[in-house]
Amino acid sequence: MNILSAGFVCGDLVLAPVDELPPVGGNRFVQHAALTIGGCAANAAVGLARLLGTAGGRVALAGRVGDDPLGRLLHESLAEVDVDTGPLLTTPGVATAINTVLIASNSERSFYVFPGACAHLTAADLPDSLLCQFDHLHLGAIGALPGLAGAAAADVARRARGLGLSTSLDITLNPPRDSAADVLPLLPYIDLFLPNLSEAQAVLGPGDVDALLARGLARGMYLMGLKLGSAGCRLATFAEQTSVPAYQVAAIDTVGAGDAWSAAVIYGWRMGWPLAEIGRFANAAGALCTLHPGATAGMADVESIQRFVHSQTAGVADHPASP
Repeated sequence: MNILSAGFVCGDLVLAPVDELPPVGGNRFVQHAALTIGGCAANAAVGLARLLGTAGGRVALAGRVGDDPLGRLLHESLAEVDVDTGPLLTTPGVATAINTVLIASNSERSFYVFPGACAHLTAADLPDSLLCQFDHLHLGAIGALPGLAGAAAADVARRARGLGLSTSLDITLNPPRDSAADVLPLLPYIDLFLPNLSEAQAVLGPGDVDALLARGLARGMYLMGLKLGSAGCRLATFAEQTSVPAYQVAAIDTVGAGDAWSAAVIYGWRMGWPLAEIGRFANAAGALCTLHPGATAGMADVESIQRFVHSQTAGVADHPASP
């Protein structure tokens, strides 16, 4: 299985705890700080590399970083976790993106994002000669990439499908950009659409989970998955739906949990697993990610995730939902 993850790549500056901002001209001290791999596409690539592990296959990351120390650090750090950074391009004269992550005492997070070189990523950076090397294309953080949105992103997904790749999509809200305009043109060329609830509503319009799943599937995708935070997840195809509750863990922070979940859904779907098994596996991957600070340190391999699922089976079951 060879997978290309393309999209937002940045350094995450993680600060904790941050329960209030300082007054203008003032300061606050924090107890923990870390500079780590970040960005939806990079995080998903790390998660997928961990899942493929020793089974073979290639996970590569396509995006843009600056010609600066942070860009070089990301190349080195990604290579250390077996992510191929050959398609990760350097943009002279532009700084690497930075995502400042503020972790509250309840483990929830807020972000200040500097897009940097990511704003220069375009469809031309994902030519057919690159796409044809892979079995699956994952697009991460569409909505935060002005050069890879709407018709431009749809062109990439259409070409990938034409070359025989399966495709998946995770998105990011970036007010005041029009999320629907950024994302809707892609959906006819996407196999797996993996937003959270607020992202789905921004793209598909107001509504509850059932309405959103119906609208999403009507756009032509094979599977739509909704990340529902503490409520778990909902996965749906035209043939079936399943709701899977979240695993209760003592989270340190939730950075990267959604990306770990998406990587696990992609892996389970590509392996041909039943929908409920995919949901349990993905929720476990997300839960384990929250037990470590930062986005990627807690991304686990298949054996570790399955061991966690088995340890949690007592009292935790999936619930089939009506289509």
